[in-house]
Amino acid sequence: MLNFKGLAAVRPWPVYLMALSVPVSMAATSVSKLLIVLAALAVLAHGLGVRQRMVPLKKFVSIPLIVLMLAVLALSVGWSEASTGDALSSLAKYGKLLVIPLVLVLVRNRHEALVALACYLAAEAFVLFSSVLLGLGVPLPWRIATLSPASVFSSYLDQSIMTAGFAALCWHLRAEFPRRWGPTVAVALALLAIVNVMFQLPGRTGHLCAIAAVSLALFWATPRRWRLGAMAFPVLLVGLALVVSPQFKQRATMAFDESQAYEHKNEVMTSTGLRLNLWRSAAQAIAERPVTGWGAGSWSRQYLQRDNGRDLNYHGTGGNPHQEYLLWGVHLGVPGIALLIALLGGLAWDSRGFAVPEQRGVLSLVALLAVACLFNSTLYDALIGDYFCILLGVLFALGLYPRPAPPAAAAAA
Repeated sequence: MLNFKGLAAVRPWPVYLMALSVPVSMAATSVSKLLIVLAALAVLAHGLGVRQRMVPLKKFVSIPLIVLMLAVLALSVGWSEASTGDALSSLAKYGKLLVIPLVLVLVRNRHEALVALACYLAAEAFVLFSSVLLGLGVPLPWRIATLSPASVFSSYLDQSIMTAGFAALCWHLRAEFPRRWGPTVAVALALLAIVNVMFQLPGRTGHLCAIAAVSLALFWATPRRWRLGAMAFPVLLVGLALVVSPQFKQRATMAFDESQAYEHKNEVMTSTGLRLNLWRSAAQAIAERPVTGWGAGSWSRQYLQRDNGRDLNYHGTGGNPHQEYLLWGVHLGVPGIALLIALLGGLAWDSRGFAVPEQRGVLSLVALLAVACLFNSTLYDALIGDYFCILLGVLFALGLYPRPAPPAAAAAA
């Protein structure tokens, strides 16, 4: 029998590495993701060998949903009109969803979950400060990305979404920041992150994610008797952003102009025009096969058959329609869209027994994921999909192992 001595000591380290890597390096994220899979297999094998009680994964409804989604997508390879290589490649991209339950296999207590969270927060804080300095015109030698003045390591799209998530986690988990000034530092980081997204980064999806994060925070801070009116916060915040944020106003105006150009002049070669063209083709493909879809990896071929030469640049080679819901519809028809929505609902449902800070952290990330999926194939894409999977896994681990009650409170109970 293999000697697993020392396995417990290194068990959570792949999770730490991925949490540290996801804001800064796609390559390191891919390596750490592989290490998570290998480490989890070793832990599971050891647990079966010694008949060790495993983590109660059955309490999470999202985990069987993930397995079901991957299983149905794998079955669709059989009827996919794409090449076997394209179909399997598409299936492999969604394998990142397994990171969520595998984190729970590797992280076994609250301390380990907090270390993983601290790794992510430290790396994201480094990216945030770097982005702020770049936005102020300060050159930085470690900068890699060049698509916007304030992007650091990844695209401004990925960076803005991750920064919005960072703001939400700093705010809701501020009590976990150490020492007397920890919560104050967390609030300051959350505010700085929102300012960075809304005033320095051009990602429109990131802008909407930031608005969603702030809207939820304000909603939960509102007394219950006023919460019906608090549902108007997103609209009010959009209006405020149009007034105070030149970046948001410019990008919103551009989206409107480009959508008008697509509608009236059939202009495809703009960011908004391309998305509208992709979405129309996806909707047509789903309408033709609403029950089974076209199978895994089928998007590019279906798009080319319906584009009629209007897309002169992209040609569907990205493999996705920049909309996660529609992509699942092309893969698996309407049932595919239902599965994705069920997964989002399952992730939110699984947080119901967590302490309030962890629950709100999970719900905020699920809300940001739901928003991001409206405008991008978020789970299909590398890095940003990995971001949501590793963070949801870490937050689930944090919620699974709540903070111990103070002795006085425990005695009273």
